Amino acid sequence: MNNKYPKPKKKLCQNFLISPYYAKKIASLVKSSDDSKVIEIGPGTGAVSKYLKDAYPRFHMIEMDQDIVPILKKNLGKGKWTLHVDNILDFDLKQLGSPLHIVGNLPYNIAAMIIKKTLLNCPDTASITFMVQREVAERIIAKPQTKLNSFLSIFCQFFGIPKIAFHLPTGVFFPKPNVESSVFQLFCNSTSIKSLPRKDWNNFFDFVSQGFSKRRKTLANALSWNSNSKSKLVYEKCITIHTKNPKARPEDLSVQNWLDLYQSVKELIIK
Repeated sequence: MNNKYPKPKKKLCQNFLISPYYAKKIASLVKSSDDSKVIEIGPGTGAVSKYLKDAYPRFHMIEMDQDIVPILKKNLGKGKWTLHVDNILDFDLKQLGSPLHIVGNLPYNIAAMIIKKTLLNCPDTASITFMVQREVAERIIAKPQTKLNSFLSIFCQFFGIPKIAFHLPTGVFFPKPNVESSVFQLFCNSTSIKSLPRKDWNNFFDFVSQGFSKRRKTLANALSWNSNSKSKLVYEKCITIHTKNPKARPEDLSVQNWLDLYQSVKELIIK
């Protein structure tokens, strides 16, 4: 055990932030009004938490590691903060009300799942400020017609415009990870969210996921996989209308391209 930090649990992908400079910098990114709640996922030993609890009276934390809870409580001391000992993937965010500003150093192995859960909670989730692997952050902000453009890019950019705030060197963590990390932030855009009825969100994202499932193929081939040749012709027609390129690949499309294509396919095929 380190003098100041508990033994990290590999199964929880624990890498504790040990730099007060970066902890304070992360906390300063969170912008919340008095009627909002700030939620920290995986506070660990409280490096970022101690700045958030002083700035926001309606501060909540969700931590699943029961062994670290006594250390966290000791480091934070008294205050109006609230701790929920639970797994964020099982936790019902709606019980906390809205709007929510959610921050956290996400475990590498479940980062994408946490991002999906918090954004699917929009518009109750007003913003997310997450630390992830640098390569994940770069995929999240990727533009159309680039190799980094992926399902996660389209998913996040449907809800708003994600931006990388800064990168962190490996030396500011205990233990030192093998990869660099980045903090990105996204403010949920109500106009963007309203572009598609909430009841269609899961179908839309399943559609995008199918498109990216076979990246080496053209989008028409990926979408019509296990379908008949007539379906492929319909996909090609719709893709041509919205991208001007019947041989477009999934990474070539923007969020708006995907939305337009989904509406066309929904009308012509899904019905």
